[in-house]
Amino acid sequence: MVHIGFSPRSVRLTFNVFLFLIMNAKCVHGMDHYVITKDLYDKLFNGSYSVDVLPVCGIDDTMNITIDAALREVIDVQEKFQTLKLKLWVRLNWTDCRLVWNPSDFNNQDQIYVPYHKIWTPDITLYEGISEFGSLPGMKDYRASIFSDGTVQYNFPSTVTTACAIDVTYFPFDLQNCKLAFGSWIYSGKHLEVFASSSSADVSTYIKNNEWHLISMTSEKIVHFYNCCQYPFSEIAFNLSIQREPKFYIITIIFPCILVTSLTFIGFFLPPSCSEKISLQITVLLSNSVFLLLIQDQLPPSSETFPVIAYFFTSSMLLVCLACIMAGIVLFVYYLRQSGREVPHICQTIFLRHLSKVFCIRYEECIAKDISVAAVYGELKERRMSSVLLKDAMRNRDSFIARKSQKIKHEDIPEEGSNASLPLTSRNNSDSNPITTGQLPKRDSYSSVFADDNVLKDKRRTTPNNLETVIHEWVHLAHVVDRLFLICYFMIYLTNGIIFIFLFSKKS
Repeated sequence: MVHIGFSPRSVRLTFNVFLFLIMNAKCVHGMDHYVITKDLYDKLFNGSYSVDVLPVCGIDDTMNITIDAALREVIDVQEKFQTLKLKLWVRLNWTDCRLVWNPSDFNNQDQIYVPYHKIWTPDITLYEGISEFGSLPGMKDYRASIFSDGTVQYNFPSTVTTACAIDVTYFPFDLQNCKLAFGSWIYSGKHLEVFASSSSADVSTYIKNNEWHLISMTSEKIVHFYNCCQYPFSEIAFNLSIQREPKFYIITIIFPCILVTSLTFIGFFLPPSCSEKISLQITVLLSNSVFLLLIQDQLPPSSETFPVIAYFFTSSMLLVCLACIMAGIVLFVYYLRQSGREVPHICQTIFLRHLSKVFCIRYEECIAKDISVAAVYGELKERRMSSVLLKDAMRNRDSFIARKSQKIKHEDIPEEGSNASLPLTSRNNSDSNPITTGQLPKRDSYSSVFADDNVLKDKRRTTPNNLETVIHEWVHLAHVVDRLFLICYFMIYLTNGIIFIFLFSKKS
């Protein structure tokens, strides 16, 4: 038996030769593919092919374009400017009768890719597009796929900006419907027809938006007749429905507004003697104005419909203004106690006798809560007593002067400058009596007191005991009126809230 040996050198040489043959075969195959594709390209795009001519081979043939779209993302919705920005994958399909070949003639190659500008492409336009880069930005930047039967597929991504009538009636619980119409700008239905590949757009690759929830995106064919043209124009309309996610606006705007408006109830629980009742309501009013400014940028400056949430903020501000007016009336009633007037009989009957029992407002509790009743009573009592004493002093002075004048008439009157002939008693009286010496207080010094007295003349005279009762009745009346306003405000506030809840729930 003969043994054949292989040296390491011979093995290495054999491997290198084998590797070289494989690489050479691949290069030859690659060169063959390039040559075949180049031959196919030269055959299709010879001198007879023109990108400017509609590719129809029959006299009465019509070019049929199939339009499809895949919604990739809802980028932005501008309510203020009534615009919608989307990212779409546009898919166009048509048949070019001039781009047909037999795959067996080209090593069974049945597909070729060519740049956009090398073939005829339909002038598909987004009618509502308002982008400064064209209705379909990026349409001319990609390649088309051509099959051996003449079918052309042109798929390209595009970020489109389209006009959309934003309905903000139920903001932020609104549902928006936007229309995207695609069609030929120049070719009428006589030469070119568009069709939808399906009844809805492709949303399988849709990226969810944090603010907007996708409801649907359906498609339909629409035929329009225009006054300018003899033949109709067809278009494919994609109806996009999106709904806003309201959580952000509920947490940041609506809930704080409701909470701040509810603070107006605290003003009704403050006692009438507290002067901060109106200050609290004004602070709440300013807070509501801030919330109204927050949604100002979210809404269009003019709209066919007025947002319900704007009515909500407006009604909230009106409620706070009403609370301010009520607080002012309560304070006015409360400080009428300083006038010394008695409570009118009709107010005593309606408020102090009947409504106080209905509202469970006890007379003693109102007086106990009001710490300034004693001070006001003391002030009024002191002012009234001062007025009475001064009136008595003036009356005594006038009567004394009158009696003195009558007495002097019956006595001998001495010469001017002489005081010797006067009786001793007269001289003594004239020297010692403050009335004759001009030492009485002047009437002007008590003008303020007399002014108060003139005010009190027309009022019902009350004894000191009744004066304290009058003060207590005004305090009691202020508490009853405050409780009445609280109940009325609560009913209005509740009715207002139910109306808006009904409106928003009806939309939902």
